[in-house]
Amino acid sequence: MARPVEGSPRRALVLLVASGVALAGIVTLVVAWITIGVAALDAGRAQTEPCLVAYAAGTHDAAVHYTAFPPQSVCTWTVDDTAREVVVASSPPTVVAAGLTAAVLGGAGVVAVGVLGRRR
Repeated sequence: MARPVEGSPRRALVLLVASGVALAGIVTLVVAWITIGVAALDAGRAQTEPCLVAYAAGTHDAAVHYTAFPPQSVCTWTVDDTAREVVVASSPPTVVAAGLTAAVLGGAGVVAVGVLGRRR
């Protein structure tokens, strides 16, 4: 016979809300990063930026790199012995900050409820 589930409905609700907030934050961050990648690919396909044209041509001094925080795609290259950097695509910092805050606070809420529930 199955054992009855222990715990209060209030604790379950707090866990549900906290995990939902954490999940929403993680999804927001993943969507922001994927959007950067897609936008960079679209810009490379359109070849409107001279740095991306040099990168597509295989010029050794042109490079594209991505940063996670803040999420952006950056193309660097050298023209006339001068290093230049162009942001190809980026996400709004407020969206990234909101997603990161939600992920951290939601995760912390789940951990806190889990720890407090075990102490009782």
